[in-house]
Amino acid sequence: MNTTHRPCCWLVLVLSSGIFIGHFLPFGLAVWLVISSALMVFFWFRPKIWPLYIGLFCLGAALIHVAHPPGIDVLEGWRGQLKTSLYHYLNDNEAGTMSAIVLGDRGHIPKEINMVFRHTGTGHILVIAGLHMAMMTAMIFFVLKLIRIPRALQMGGSILLLFIFAILTGGSIPVMRAAFMASVVLAAYALEYESDSLNSLALAALVLLLMDARNLFDTGFQLSFAAVAAIVILYGRIEKSLSFCPRWLASVFAVSTAAWIGITPLQLWHFGTITPVALIANIFIVPLLDLTVALGLSLALAGLCMPATAWVLAGCLKVVFNLMVIAAYWFSQVPWGYIQLGHLF
Repeated sequence: MNTTHRPCCWLVLVLSSGIFIGHFLPFGLAVWLVISSALMVFFWFRPKIWPLYIGLFCLGAALIHVAHPPGIDVLEGWRGQLKTSLYHYLNDNEAGTMSAIVLGDRGHIPKEINMVFRHTGTGHILVIAGLHMAMMTAMIFFVLKLIRIPRALQMGGSILLLFIFAILTGGSIPVMRAAFMASVVLAAYALEYESDSLNSLALAALVLLLMDARNLFDTGFQLSFAAVAAIVILYGRIEKSLSFCPRWLASVFAVSTAAWIGITPLQLWHFGTITPVALIANIFIVPLLDLTVALGLSLALAGLCMPATAWVLAGCLKVVFNLMVIAAYWFSQVPWGYIQLGHLF
């Protein structure tokens, strides 16, 4: 596969343009505008695919005017049982935060903990997204590989369980983006194709925008895709510039720096804040998050059927979780680590 050919990137750009213009203009005017413009710039594209771009633009301009009924939470009952399990073995502050990290329920995060992570630029760990889904993908794939079933079944089972977990956690934009990206990568691995990360990210964005065009104007959608796109584009260059560091440190710092570069302009736009301390804080906090997610999900499941094991897991989780909170609190005290400039618009 030629990794420089990224059709999904073009498609999502055209669809996003249609949604954006359709948001500010009536559907009919938006369609007239694009068809008129197409006549002038026709020679920029191959004639065979130009009608596809026109159609996708018009679809985006129409979708933004379509009202979507509220979704049905089909796994709410099961999520409630897992949440109850966490509250049985942890105190209220711990359980409220772990419910957000593991189950996507952010309604009971203590205000103090939420503020500490926000001021260190690590508030993303309280929202289930790429880091959590990568962890889940690795865990699911490892378990299915132990069963010794064909590769295609391993991939299919992993993708199915990923989307079950995504729906279980409420199906937020970051987690659905991560689920779609992971599914594309797993499918490419199963079919022995080389996957392109940027094209996979664009495919995830394309699907989410087709599901609900209003996602384009959602802050979470913008931050999520900006962070991952920056990591995909900048990670290799930053890691290479840090060749004098140990490889593991260069890798972690490259991810943290790339993500920070990607989301900082949007943070300024939406919130008027900059968090320089996030460049260092992520290096210490993210590894603790990996352990926290694994222990938290194991505790939630074990609490339903293995109480003795659950108490052991709860003890381990308390240690790791509190270390993570202490680290976040320490970084939140760093001078000029969090700068509030006010809303720009």
